[in-house]
Amino acid sequence: MVSYCFERNSVKFNIDDLIPTKKPPINVKNSKKYLQIKKSINSIGIIEPIVVYLDSKLGKVKILDGHLRIEALKELGETEAICLVSTIYDTYTPNSKVSRITIIQEQKMIRKALKSGVSIEKLSEALGISIDILKGKINLLDGIDPEAVNLLANQNVPKATFYALRKMKNIRQIECACIMNNMENYSEKFSLSLLHNTQPNLLVDGQQGNDKEGHRKTIDRLEREMAQVHIESEKLKESYGENTLRLVIMKSHIQKLLENTKILHWLLDNKNELLVELKKITNINSLTK
Repeated sequence: MVSYCFERNSVKFNIDDLIPTKKPPINVKNSKKYLQIKKSINSIGIIEPIVVYLDSKLGKVKILDGHLRIEALKELGETEAICLVSTIYDTYTPNSKVSRITIIQEQKMIRKALKSGVSIEKLSEALGISIDILKGKINLLDGIDPEAVNLLANQNVPKATFYALRKMKNIRQIECACIMNNMENYSEKFSLSLLHNTQPNLLVDGQQGNDKEGHRKTIDRLEREMAQVHIESEKLKESYGENTLRLVIMKSHIQKLLENTKILHWLLDNKNELLVELKKITNINSLTK
C-alpha cells in the first residue's frame, strides 16, 4: 500500500494564519534570491505552492516550505496563498531534497517559454535578470553538437566549459563530453586542458594554442592518471557503505566494553596503551577522517 505524502487537492489559506517554522536569515529581503522570487510572483504569480502542515493538536497551520514566497506575497499585498497540505510534519525533505536544474535544462526551458509566445522582456522581468544575460543563456548551446549536449544534459557544467567546447569540431566535442563524464570533471580548467590537447584538424579555426610534443605527452599522462584515480575512487565507493557499517558495529561494541568498570580498570592497570587506542576508535565519526 502506497501512502501519500500530500493531500490530493491544494487549499487556499489566509496568509496571516500561516505559522513559520524557522526564522528567515538576516537581511534576506535584500538577497538576490528573494528579489528574484518577488519579481517572479509579481509577473506571473505563484508557480510552486507553499507546503504546509495542519497541526491538529495546536490548531495551527505550519509552513514547511515556502517561507520566502510567503514574505514576498505579504510585501506584494496579497492576503491568501495556494498551499499543498503535507500529511506528515517534515521540514527537512522539502527544503533539502530539491532537484536542481542544470544549465542545459534551464536553457531548454527558456527557449520553450519563448517559443510558446512569452516575450523576452516578460521573461527577463519574471526571472529577475537583464535581457543581455538572458540572451546569453539562450545562445549558450550555439555551436555545440546535440550529442554532446545530451551527454552533459544532467551535469552541472559551467558556462566557460561550453565556450571551450565551441572551439572544437563536433566529433571532438562528443569525445570530450565522454571524457568529462568518465572523470566526473566539468571544470573550466579541465575543458581548457582538453582544448589544448586537441589536434589542429579537430579545431574549428584549425589552430592550436600549443602543439609541442612535450605538452601533448604531459596532457596524455595526466589523463591516464586521472582515469586511474577515477577507477580507484569507484572501488572505494563500492566498499564505503559496508566499511561504514562495520565501523558503527565496532564502535558500539567497544563502547559497551569500556562501560564495563571491571574491563576498564583492568585495561588501566595492564594495557593502558590499548585503552588509549580503543578510546580513539570510539571517537571516530567518519571514515573520511
